[in-house]
Amino acid sequence: MADPAIPLQAALYARLDSELSVPVYDAVPMDSDLPYAVIDYEAMTNTSPLSGRDRASRFLYISVYSDYRGQAEVKRINSEVYAALNQRPLVLADGRAFGVRIERMSTSRDADGITYMGAITLRVLTQQ
Repeated sequence: MADPAIPLQAALYARLDSELSVPVYDAVPMDSDLPYAVIDYEAMTNTSPLSGRDRASRFLYISVYSDYRGQAEVKRINSEVYAALNQRPLVLADGRAFGVRIERMSTSRDADGITYMGAITLRVLTQQ
């Protein structure tokens, strides 16, 4: 079996695209209208035992951007991401994902003073 990183990305995108009320991007097109969510990056830690199947703990980072005055819209979209992913299984085309869990959510104002951002950390355990 191949590394499940790409099937995980595909499953994550499909889930968010079908359940969020805003566009979801992996690469944001130039001049995209706000609000939107973007799958930013992934960090992986090898958690395989000395023998047996390859396992990994993956942290995926999802960002939300809004130009709505105040944090209300970002918080609503963060909540949609939470509902779409937390403790809900993701079916991969290759490999297995389990332990899907939102570890952290936050909101902040961008340095431009106009844009609000949401940051979501998703942990997924994968096995080949």
